[in-house]
Amino acid sequence: MYWANFIHLYQPPTQEEWIVRKVADECYRAVIRVLKENPQGKLTVNINGSLTEQFHKYGMSDILHDLGELADRGQIEFTGSAMYHPILPLIPEKEVRRQIRLNQEANRRYLGEIYQPRGFFPPEMCYSRRVAEIVKDEGFDWIIVDELSYNGRLGEVKNDRTYQVEGLDDFYIFFKERKHSAALTYGAYKDLTGLINGIGREKLKEESYLLTGTDGEIYGHHHHGLENLLREAFQSQELKTCVLSELLEFFPARENVETVAASWSTWVDELEKGIAYPQWQYPGNHLHDLQWRLTKLALQAVEGTGEDDPARWYLDQGLHSCQYWWASCRQYFNVEMISKGADKLVEAVRAKGDAVRLQEAEKLAKELKETAKEWERTGQARETIRQYQQAHPAVASELTFGGAK
Repeated sequence: MYWANFIHLYQPPTQEEWIVRKVADECYRAVIRVLKENPQGKLTVNINGSLTEQFHKYGMSDILHDLGELADRGQIEFTGSAMYHPILPLIPEKEVRRQIRLNQEANRRYLGEIYQPRGFFPPEMCYSRRVAEIVKDEGFDWIIVDELSYNGRLGEVKNDRTYQVEGLDDFYIFFKERKHSAALTYGAYKDLTGLINGIGREKLKEESYLLTGTDGEIYGHHHHGLENLLREAFQSQELKTCVLSELLEFFPARENVETVAASWSTWVDELEKGIAYPQWQYPGNHLHDLQWRLTKLALQAVEGTGEDDPARWYLDQGLHSCQYWWASCRQYFNVEMISKGADKLVEAVRAKGDAVRLQEAEKLAKELKETAKEWERTGQARETIRQYQQAHPAVASELTFGGAK
């Protein structure tokens, strides 16, 4: 069996410097160190330009250098993504393409020409057929998504073959499985023995692969010492590691698949109700409603603006996914992150000098912030979280997201 382990490294553009430095010491440098000490080990890595920018800004050139060196050695394979981590199916195609291209430019600037990704990670694995079409058109060979996007059900992806998106010639799709990815995310596997026991030792002899995908920050930051599991895996004689692109070579049998819009945080029952991206746009969530009204206003204000206009910079950052995630109450809530996101969008409108739209944007942002504070003060956020946990008791063991970055 091959273990194709995908990790996603990201910090929002509104993140505080001390947190970036803390995560860098606890996770990013720790994972790099394990890879350098084990030259046979392999990972597929996404790093958003939002984070490479911060590494450059805060003088963390050692991380950028080491990532480039590991890629040059063939130990890591980079993926493309969207610069500031927006939810791609929920924003206009023009902005999707802009974010993809900004990400390519930033990562080539800071990582060098070694950054030549074949594959693509849509933030939060929020997938739609249209996103796949855009990603292919932007020059990528494959996309990684959650297994729910296979056919809307779990546990049906076969790991003795690889998959191609129906109707998109020579464009492949990898399905991240949930069970073991979630176990890694929540620290259920403390070491390699735990992982192997979870997989089943008899399965290690099969001609198949395990494709996990998680936030990279679980290794050493969310779970101190979990990077040692990677070290043990890289040194194992039982479990071979590889990058995702190698699976196309190792498993040449192909299956065409129609695919389904979903994310790595979507439940089957939600998808059955037509809710594909619940953490970022949930029907009836008043905060989400306010956020998207403000987002659309900012998009309208900046429409037609030149590439170098300051308003574009604020909008690019203002589209980041975290503000909507923290407003979801699934199963976290943070007034500060909601407010910071709103401020970016208001600044985009302000930079255009449109007094009428600015007044409307400020009014929406004020209502958004006051509502968020009220939800916190009255306990409405806690009650919403409780109801969500009650309806989905496996939330802390079956979904693949790592909570706060």
